[in-house]
Amino acid sequence: MRKCIAGILCALISSQVFGVVQRSYVNVEAFDEESEVPQSLFGNYSDDFYRNEESILNLTLDQWYRGPHALGNLWGVRTVLDDYGITPLIGYLGNFAANPWGGDSHGATNTSSVHLGVGIDLAKLVKSDSLEGWSIGNTWVWRFGESLTKRYIHNAFNVQQNYGSQTIRLQSLYAVYSREIPNTDLRFTLKFGRIAAGDNFLTKPIYWLYQSNSIDGNPVGIFNQLKWSAYPGSTWGAYSQIKHSEGQYFRAGVYQINSDRQDSMGMHGLDWSFSGADGVNANFELGWDINHDDSGESPGNISAGFAADWYNAQYVDNSGRSKPFNCTMYAQADYMIFNLGQVKTDDPRYIKRSEDNYRDLRGIVLWGIVQYDPYEELARMPWFASGGLLFNAPFTSRADDVLCLGFSYGKFSSSLDDPDLRGSYEIAVELNYKFQINRFSFVQPGVQFIVNTGGGEYPNAVVFGLQYGLSL
Repeated sequence: MRKCIAGILCALISSQVFGVVQRSYVNVEAFDEESEVPQSLFGNYSDDFYRNEESILNLTLDQWYRGPHALGNLWGVRTVLDDYGITPLIGYLGNFAANPWGGDSHGATNTSSVHLGVGIDLAKLVKSDSLEGWSIGNTWVWRFGESLTKRYIHNAFNVQQNYGSQTIRLQSLYAVYSREIPNTDLRFTLKFGRIAAGDNFLTKPIYWLYQSNSIDGNPVGIFNQLKWSAYPGSTWGAYSQIKHSEGQYFRAGVYQINSDRQDSMGMHGLDWSFSGADGVNANFELGWDINHDDSGESPGNISAGFAADWYNAQYVDNSGRSKPFNCTMYAQADYMIFNLGQVKTDDPRYIKRSEDNYRDLRGIVLWGIVQYDPYEELARMPWFASGGLLFNAPFTSRADDVLCLGFSYGKFSSSLDDPDLRGSYEIAVELNYKFQINRFSFVQPGVQFIVNTGGGEYPNAVVFGLQYGLSL
């Protein structure tokens, strides 16, 4: 018997209990691994009924619950778009945080992010093999809500990762080409348009599992060292990668350094001018994805990178002085030190991965990263390090859950003109558990400990948080 679930959907969405499908270490990947544009999940869904049903009202509660999107087939729209190579991605992500102890004062806030994205397979759209490998990606982001860090704690590492640029803005608009090079074991990828350095450098799926902005997305040290672009911002840029089938890769990218006006909330990401730019940023990374395949052996990654800015970098003790160049270096690594093998079965609740099914392995992953800017007179935080452990599928009955422990350490420059921060440090520690409700929703309670808050200006803080998401 068919069941109407519209009332349940309205209650769930209005109560804001869930959030957006992210590029998650334990979720089905919502983005193509090579082109990085949203990809259809229909091909991985086990039941044919989902493609054929036009109305979500015709689904049973169980069919709806096991689908990849809360709004199902969007009354047939997803099927039509999918036939033309167009994949929409709509979602919500919330970060609640409260500090009952420590910081400048006590309080609670919620920050929100609505993500609207689309991926277009050009060969499928125009039905031409000559465009094979070409895609277009476009993303808009709407953020709102107050930061607990800025309003109450006044620490350096924001405790809510989806805070920043609280407005509606164009996040990206780009073309990408990705194909295997004939008669070789190499794949070439080229991306250009309105993009950000943080999309491809200094980022891993592991980092997306934390609520603390010191880790999530891109470990935050580099933003205290260089003029670096990252989500939800973008700039003019071009990125390329050469990757071997066994995982070795080299990537490079060049990006415009936007002016404060170009990055301002009032411009909504629509100032695409070149004349007002502050300079140029270039990034290089050499790495190796180890056992990122279906071998079942412990996966890992080791990589090192170099980022450089050519612009008038101001001294941290005297904004009237500047240098035309600044740079930073980083190294990052992760490895599954305890491999318990595949945990997923043929249970229809699970959607196994295809290209990146190494993420379905059950076990404990150790990870770490260090960043260093040798120009301490230019960097607010020349030393930064993060690391931690995560337990993928800590219970065999919860194959998509993950238990995460992470820490961040940042050392403030000894050249800072602020005597309270000069030569000091801040530490953030986070423990959380990501509970995957179903394919399109999760809740993630956690606790953060802020040590030497604001370089020691305020008492150590304890923050209780809840990250939650829904893919529509």
